[in-house]
Amino acid sequence: MAEDIPRPPYSRFKAFLFLTVFAFGVIWAIAHFTNNKPKGQDTSALQKVAQKKENLATKESAPLIQGEIPEAWRDDVGVPVLCYHQIVSEEEYRKKPTPFAITAEEFTEQMEWLHENKFYTILPDELLAYTKGEKNLDFSNGKRPVVLTFDDGNNDFVNYAEAPMKKYGYKGVLFIYPTYIMAKPRKKRALTWDEIRRLGKEGHAVESHTMWHPNLSTMTDDEQRAQFRDSKKALDKHAGVNVKHLAYPFGVHTSKSAELLRETGYTSAYTTFNGGNQRGEDPYLLRRFLIVKSDQGKIFAQKTLARSLPYRFENFKGGDILEGMRDLRLKIPKNLDSSHLKVRIFSTAQKFEYVPQSGILTVHAIPSKKALSVLEVVYKESGIEYRASVLLNHKRDTLLAQHVSGKTEKNTQNSKKVKKKKRKKKRNLANND
Repeated sequence: MAEDIPRPPYSRFKAFLFLTVFAFGVIWAIAHFTNNKPKGQDTSALQKVAQKKENLATKESAPLIQGEIPEAWRDDVGVPVLCYHQIVSEEEYRKKPTPFAITAEEFTEQMEWLHENKFYTILPDELLAYTKGEKNLDFSNGKRPVVLTFDDGNNDFVNYAEAPMKKYGYKGVLFIYPTYIMAKPRKKRALTWDEIRRLGKEGHAVESHTMWHPNLSTMTDDEQRAQFRDSKKALDKHAGVNVKHLAYPFGVHTSKSAELLRETGYTSAYTTFNGGNQRGEDPYLLRRFLIVKSDQGKIFAQKTLARSLPYRFENFKGGDILEGMRDLRLKIPKNLDSSHLKVRIFSTAQKFEYVPQSGILTVHAIPSKKALSVLEVVYKESGIEYRASVLLNHKRDTLLAQHVSGKTEKNTQNSKKVKKKKRKKKRNLANND
């Protein structure tokens, strides 16, 4: 390990393993409630939309106005970003099944599907330029761009992904956390620095996944800043690259993450929320589809072709701490049919108001007992679902404590009644004896 990169103590690795169990539970919930849908959506209809409309990006586009949602947002099918974690052999999967692994055979089939449906790969710099309105992408004749990302730094990429991707001229993005590569003794599944340098020279992108893959919502600003800075420093030095993009571990971030990323030289960051990335997308909240074992055939097509609902923050930011019951305002497209709108926090429907003239959506959000939750807005029109997802962090303030204590008092009263009944029953049995 380089002398100027501080190596975390062994206890931190133990803490990381412990944290992983919790955080993957969070990421599973996000995947379940935001990615395993839309249900019953016709992929042929989605493909027709992609082919019929050549997208604003293929034409001369009006300049983006900060904060505004383009009137022709329906024409922007967006750029999907696919997120892979583990690619294993059939035998490996049978020995140790995990929902975040797919088999090499399944990965090859997915690459074939992308090729057959005229997808071509782009890298983070190109996606960022597209979302900022600085670059047009080729959507002509049914062609569509896609970004293929691989988290952590597993050697699955060279063992199983590199060959089928090379067959179609595809390039990928390796989001790496350096302590995984630097660990001693060496991790059996980890890439080597030599392999990472070779992949970078061959046109794949090498970017950051923080320094040691923590849950950023549990960290102070200074701790987050160190994660971003140290990771970039290590990757720039050992991989011979210039890191500018980051994938949030578990898709989790805070409302300060974007500001801290800008300070440390990053130009974009990726979540784990579904949808194609459109022009005007927040560059530090880019959408990404988690690809898991069950994503085969039609489900893979539904994810890859899924549509996004554009949104802008009004009185809060993604990753904000929700303290008490609060009205959250988002700007979404104007003149929608409010009867076709649904708002949920995870699976629980939320009360909301929508003003068609302004596009302002106000959600009456109730704090959660959980540390993290996802605000999801769904709009269905002409058989197509458009989705937006926002991460919320939660904190029990006085109002929530009152809300919970009210339930606790009621539960205590019920408990006393139950105990009283049990005592009475025992006395009756004793008397009968």
